[in-house]
Formats: sequence, structure tokens, C-alpha cells
Amino acid sequence: MCSTLEIEDLSWKYLCMYPLRDFMWENFQKILTTMDYDESQVFQQQVLQGTANHPVAQKYPPAKTYMQLFLKTLINQIEDCNQEVLDDLYSMYTGLLSQGNFQTSDFCYKTYKQKSGSITLKETCKLICDGTTGMCTWEASHFLAEWCSKNTSHFQGKKILELGAGLGLTGLAVMKNCKPASYTFTDVHDSVLKVLVENIVINLFSEVSQSSGEYDADNMKSIESWSRNFESKDHDTVVHIKKLDWESDTYESDVDLVLAADVVYDPDVIVHFIKVLKDVLCKKPGVAAYVASTVRNPDTYVFFRNELARSGLLVTSEVQQQYRDSPSQQEVSLSLLYIKPEV
Repeated sequence: MCSTLEIEDLSWKYLCMYPLRDFMWENFQKILTTMDYDESQVFQQQVLQGTANHPVAQKYPPAKTYMQLFLKTLINQIEDCNQEVLDDLYSMYTGLLSQGNFQTSDFCYKTYKQKSGSITLKETCKLICDGTTGMCTWEASHFLAEWCSKNTSHFQGKKILELGAGLGLTGLAVMKNCKPASYTFTDVHDSVLKVLVENIVINLFSEVSQSSGEYDADNMKSIESWSRNFESKDHDTVVHIKKLDWESDTYESDVDLVLAADVVYDPDVIVHFIKVLKDVLCKKPGVAAYVASTVRNPDTYVFFRNELARSGLLVTSEVQQQYRDSPSQQEVSLSLLYIKPEV
């Protein structure tokens, strides 16, 4: 039982590319040192099947460099326990080495454990890609996705609009766990929207009927048209994907609730975000918003709060949390605001 739990823990951490230095390797070694040769070989095979050979990892692999480092670290841990390394493990590692040290794509896949099931996202291996930071998933998106999944009654049956959806973690978590009536993903960057579509297909393909046929990934109008008839069979959730420029566009469709994560990072962007947010919230009575932020710069966050007040938007509640993705990562402050228009 202990080894089963350890393999499951290794599996989830591998799939989301958890920092290798923060794995609980001491627990792994404690289990391995008590085993004889046959038990060790079986255990290593199970670990390999739960990580590098996991069906999800085979279809949606982590970054190649991460795979190499993981296998190298795993081999070192086994050798430190004076156990013979499984041949299949060595073969996979040397096979990766023979392919060279270059990442052949700017993208990789990360699979995140959720309240129910998991979410797999195509993400960039870089901090900035195609001139935007929207190609990776930031802390506030994880925070908002987790909070929504724990407070499902706030979202069930609602028409939800997400501003700055990025790669889709929050929306996919809400769709999988909260049963909204409809969910509209919006962003401004074409490159982000293309990857967002891929992530929606990856996570919802087995649950959807696509009466609109194929889409052209290089044509935003084609993507929007395709998404109009993209429905979840299990939850009856209508999904839309739209390009929305906060500087020049308005959002006209009916909305009950607005979500946004990690959009509070630049004063110029904040001004345009609040303009769109106010416009949507004031279209009909009862519309509200949840906005999650990573408080990187306190002055920028204060500016955001002041601009909300100046625009007649009222913060009625706030959830604060300290967050650290792993022990070696820097702790960050997170904030979730519930916002309504002043009456």
C-alpha cells in the first residue's frame, strides 16, 4: 500500500513537471532499501509505468529536458540504494540522450490533478512566447480554479465569461466541476487562442459533440464559428471562444458571472480591463465578478483597487492566501475579490 501511494505521488508530480529537487526522494529510498532484487525490479517497473510510460505522458509528454533529468535522478536514487537499475529504465534514458539535448518544440504538456480527474494543458517551455506571457499558467489561475472547484454552487447553471482566459485552466476546471450553463473563453492574442482551442479539445473531446465540424487554427473567425456549437454532453455546457481586445472591443452577449485571473500586472492594462469589466457588470442587475490576482507589486495592486473604486465597482469580499507551488519556490500572495457595481 505504501509503495502504491508513493508511485501515485511520483506520477502526479511527473505529469505536472514538479521541480525534481522537491520530490520526496527520501520516502522513495526508504521503500526501495527494504526490497530484494525481484521486488525492486517490479517496483521500478511500476514507477516507470506511472511516470515516463504513463498513458497521459505518452500522448501528452512533459518537456524533453525534464524527462531526461527525471530519469537521470531516478537512476541515481536507485543506485544510491544499492539496487540494480531496471533495464527498461536505462534503455529509455539512453534513448533520450541519443536524441540530443535540444527541445524540438517551444511547447510541452503539463497535467494537473483536479478535484475530479485531471486537466492537461499545452504550455510553453519559455516565460515569454510569441510576445506574450499568456502561454503558461500562472499562480492565480491555479488559485481561482481550485476555489471554484470547492465552491461549485456559485457557478452551477450560470452563463460565465472569462476575461483573459489564457490557456484555459480556470475555465476547464469550472466546466468539469461546476456545471455552468455556458462558458465563454476570451483572450486577445491569436497565438494564445490557438493553443486554448487545442487544450479545450484535449480535455473535452471525449465529452463533446462537434456538429460544426473542423476549424482552421490560423483563422480566428473559423475558431469562433466552430466553437458556437461546441457542447458538453455530460454537463450541457455551451462553450464559446472569442477574441476580445480590452482597448477597442465590447462584449455584448448575456452574462451572469465574470471570472479573471492574473490580469492585474500593469497599470495600462488594468485601466482597459476595468473599462470592459464595468461595461459587462452594468449590463443587467445581479452580474458580479471574481478576480484572482498574484500580488507581485503592492503598488500595482493598490492602483487596481483604487481604479475599481473610482469606476464605481465595489469589492464586497476578499479571500487572501499565501501560495507556494513547491518547497523550493518563492511564496507569493494571492487575492480573490468579489466585485459588484455600486447601487
